[in-house]
Amino acid sequence: MGIFNIFRNDASLTIADCLNRLVTKVSNFPATLNGRSPEGETTPLCRISEEKGKYYIIALDPDSLPLLDGEPIDQRMEINRDQLYPLTLRGHLLAIAIGSDEPDLGKDFRAHKWSVEASSGDRLRLQLKSSELNQKSLQERFSPTSRFLAIPGSLDVRFPLKELINLLPKEPAAKTPSEPPPSYGTDAAARVGLNSDPTCPICWKTFPKGDVMNIAAHEDLMGDPELGPYTKLRFVANRFNELGQALDEKGVVCVELACPHCRGRLPTSFLSQNHLILSVVGAPSSGKSYYLSTLLQLLPEELIRTHGCVLQDGDPSGNVRLNEMKNRLFSATTPEDAFISKTDFEGLMYEQLPRNGKKVALPRPFVYHLRQIKNAERRIALVFYDNAGEHFKPTVSLDDSPGALHVAASSALFFLYDPTANREFRKRLRRKRDPQLRSQATDEQDTILAEMGIRVKKLKAKDSHELVDTPLAIMVGKCDVWKSILPENALSIPGNRPLTNDEIDRNSEVTRNLLLDFCPTIVANAESISSCIRYFPISPLGHSPKEIKEGPLSGKLAPSPRRLHPILATAPTLWALSETAPDILSPSSDTPSPFG
Repeated sequence: MGIFNIFRNDASLTIADCLNRLVTKVSNFPATLNGRSPEGETTPLCRISEEKGKYYIIALDPDSLPLLDGEPIDQRMEINRDQLYPLTLRGHLLAIAIGSDEPDLGKDFRAHKWSVEASSGDRLRLQLKSSELNQKSLQERFSPTSRFLAIPGSLDVRFPLKELINLLPKEPAAKTPSEPPPSYGTDAAARVGLNSDPTCPICWKTFPKGDVMNIAAHEDLMGDPELGPYTKLRFVANRFNELGQALDEKGVVCVELACPHCRGRLPTSFLSQNHLILSVVGAPSSGKSYYLSTLLQLLPEELIRTHGCVLQDGDPSGNVRLNEMKNRLFSATTPEDAFISKTDFEGLMYEQLPRNGKKVALPRPFVYHLRQIKNAERRIALVFYDNAGEHFKPTVSLDDSPGALHVAASSALFFLYDPTANREFRKRLRRKRDPQLRSQATDEQDTILAEMGIRVKKLKAKDSHELVDTPLAIMVGKCDVWKSILPENALSIPGNRPLTNDEIDRNSEVTRNLLLDFCPTIVANAESISSCIRYFPISPLGHSPKEIKEGPLSGKLAPSPRRLHPILATAPTLWALSETAPDILSPSSDTPSPFG
């Protein structure tokens, strides 16, 4: 082996070399662990000894101190039995444990997989491709490297990323024809690649595909130790039928899968295609639920008509709440029927699931499958969320309520701004008899946008002055109310086709200038978040809602079904898809490209 010498004694030490993925078990103490000098010579660096049933690690070379759990060992340090420690020696990254049994290193340990996460806070784990395991690629992607940790496989040990980089080749290996194509999306955190560990769309933690759980199908297998007595049992399958389908302990085929972290039910086809997360953020009562309902009604029609793509419900049982809202809005005959209540902080759009050792409210993902008609290989899943605006208030911590964590894993961000909540907008529009202009609520929208930016950067381990490359659409809602402020024909609003790139840019400039006049902090906050921004005038309803005069909804505002006429509701999503999945959104051969 060459990395340690053994002196006889009685003990059990497991040493896992995380670079070459070799595992050695040592049954004698003390054990001296060696490293390599710059000249390539073997030199003793630390010793693990046993004294009266306790175990200690001692540094031997003051000029090259080992790192135990990221901290230098400058004196004798006690280590516990049955605990896995990351030990960094010169030339080696080791996971060590003392105990009667060999520690569980995970089934993917020998697969030479590595992932990276930031060194502080609740972080999303980013799976590295084999082509990225070189100094140049990692230094370009993670800067400064001192702010990141490297994780071998699914082991719960972390090494300073810079230590891994020092042991890797300087340049990437030459590409081979067998190398898989890149996943869709602009940021690695936003992708779930078919050749990498998937990210759960519920709790946003990654896991090896082999760790996915099955959900028992037999009616007698109710009760899960984590989720409670009224939830079907989650388990890792070890029995399969001739078709390779998992069987529960009663022998019934199980077709539903669950995340091994939060145990939430995963969408259909979760492991067979890439996913793009599209996060819609806005203040409480800004109209996010109406926007999503309108978007999912109109987007399938527009995609098949202008892009030759099919958008289908990818998870009918998981999408039931959003489908109910959409059907309620577009099938209603009276304002009372069309009314959609705001998303509650922990209401029907949320599910209580375990995360990091405690039950928390996590938003339900709404999953839709997008594919080209003429090339079914070009496909992807879109994941939407309808967050309660309260999740983005500065007073709500991510630890206690992590429902907003998906913004860091998003392929695109959408911020819905309600101008009728802004005092300057209301003053300019005061002559309009619109019930939306009577709002006396505090306008917190610039604060919520700023907080969203802070959280995205924090979770991506970026400084406050750095920008992310995630597309950000600032959607200025209710444009049917405020577009009269602008000169006639200032906005491009085509009736039966998508906007062209030039029209998107023109509308964006006009809308940005309007915001600069009335609420410049929105522009300032947006442009301190992302390097890829467009401003969109939209109206999910296309008219002013009506105040309900009597009944249980008295005083509430609701749309008039006969006057529904959405304005540019799909434009932000089509733009975001053109940025994140351009190959899928290529137009069919017989339709003109709206983005050319």
